[in-house]
Amino acid sequence: MSKKKWFILAAVGIGLGLMGLALLLVLVFGFFAFIAGHEDTTGAGSLLPIYTMDQSVSSHAGYRRNTMASGSDVFVNDYEEAALQLANPEPTTVIGHLGSMGVINVCSIPGQPVTAYIATDCGSEMPAYVPYRNLNQKPFDWRTATFREMSACRTSGGSPYLTTTNEALLREVVRNLRDGTPVELPSFSFVSAASLGSIKMTSDQLPGLLFCPLVITDAKGQIYLAESLMYDDSSAPIQLHARWVPASPMLAQWLNGK
Repeated sequence: MSKKKWFILAAVGIGLGLMGLALLLVLVFGFFAFIAGHEDTTGAGSLLPIYTMDQSVSSHAGYRRNTMASGSDVFVNDYEEAALQLANPEPTTVIGHLGSMGVINVCSIPGQPVTAYIATDCGSEMPAYVPYRNLNQKPFDWRTATFREMSACRTSGGSPYLTTTNEALLREVVRNLRDGTPVELPSFSFVSAASLGSIKMTSDQLPGLLFCPLVITDAKGQIYLAESLMYDDSSAPIQLHARWVPASPMLAQWLNGK
């Protein structure tokens, strides 16, 4: 073989080797870029804090005590938070992730400092954010709070069909719920709970969150209120019940659209 042909073959070999090395580097960097991107998506490689969750029996009968913790920050969702909902049901500012895989978002609540309340997605297919209160933050006391607006919804999560800023009516709801005499109503399943109505009350003392008592109407048209639902583990499937109080005439008239 002539020197000329040898040099040509050597050059081709070197060129192919460099191309192979370049291709290998592209694949390697691409692989690590994919891993990094996947970690950012799941939160495993994110700089955002990872929260752990635990559940225990509440000191309040019929309730669960859920806690989220990240380092020394501990947040709780218990009896005091059971009737609270986010004013914006789908917050967008992610401040952390729940669990080691980091696929569940923990978000801030507009209007609330992250040292007071945060929210996490407890849903499955659809987002369902619930508020968690920092243990250093005092629980919201609806019994002494002042409300400025109220909406009535036919079912949980439904659109309001009534809205009012009537101060006397707002005070009446608080009085009715706080001082009303409870009555016994049949318990029901989780499926039936989806058909319950609710009242969403806005207070400047709780920005970004709503106080949401439940509403039910019996076969005779009598309307009842309850602060929140309680669990009954003594039967299978689990049943729900509440401290129901009859709606006052003033409130019933408003709820009936009169």
